[in-house]
Parts: sequence; structure tokens; C-alpha cells
Amino acid sequence: MLRSATGHKTLARRGTPGGAIRGKHRGASAVEAAIVMNIFLLFIFAIMEFGHFVMVKQLMDIAAHDGARMAATGVNTVTTAQIEALITQELVNQAPSGMNIQIYEANPTTGANVGAWTSAGLGTPIVVKITGQYEPMVALANLLPLPVNVTSEAMVYSECPD
Repeated sequence: MLRSATGHKTLARRGTPGGAIRGKHRGASAVEAAIVMNIFLLFIFAIMEFGHFVMVKQLMDIAAHDGARMAATGVNTVTTAQIEALITQELVNQAPSGMNIQIYEANPTTGANVGAWTSAGLGTPIVVKITGQYEPMVALANLLPLPVNVTSEAMVYSECPD
């Protein structure tokens, strides 16, 4: 028996402090951990998904630029199929679904399509436009509008003489 500050006799608890209450908190801790872990994993997967989206978009931008560069330097020697093959190869199996590749001669001020890229003269802009739909790796509980439309466009001036 112990004496309290007021002088009354008290019984000492055995075991760990709060031993009688500790068993009740184990279940609450498991529930809290499950909730926090779900939120934590959601953030981790969202970060990974965003990183994957940025990578795909960057690959599309680079592929569009390289395709436009190929068209601009080879108006008389390169075919549309060769440019499309280059773009598809550079996307390294990360191409968006429903991918569409357009190659055309553009209006220098508006960028509008004015005809076939093969008729572009020296200094005429040639555009390569890639469009498609990005489909996420993980659904993320429908937090994003699915699928996401993506577009990459590159304009390069023709270097081939008329």
C-alpha cells in the first residue's frame, strides 16, 4: 500500500502504467493505422501517376519535335510513314491510346493547316501534331477525369529549297 499526497491509502497498480486501458487502445490504433495508410498510399500512387503522365507528355513533345525536324530537313527525301515510324519509336511503348499523328504545312501567323507538308518551300513552317488519350496506370478511385486528352505540337521551318 502506498500513501497519496493527501495521506490516504491507495493500491499500487501492477504492470505497465494504464495497463487496464491499454488493451482497449490496440484496436483503435489498428483502425487509425489503416485509415492513415490508405491516405498515405493514395498520395504515393497519385505522385507516381502524375510522374508517369509528365513522362508520357514529355516523350510526346520530344517525338513531335523530332518528327517536325525530320520533315523540315527532308521534304524531298522523307515520307510521312518514316516520320510516323520515328515518332512511334520514340514513344517507347508509352504512346497514348487512340494516337493520331498529323503532319502539315502551316500558316506562319496562325499555325493553321494550309496543305501537305511535302509541298513546303524554304522557310515555310511544318507542324507535327500528336493527339491521343492518356489512360492512368492506377484508377485512383476516379479522382481524375478518365481518360485525359493530351496533345503535343511542334512547328519547325523547312530547310529544303523549293
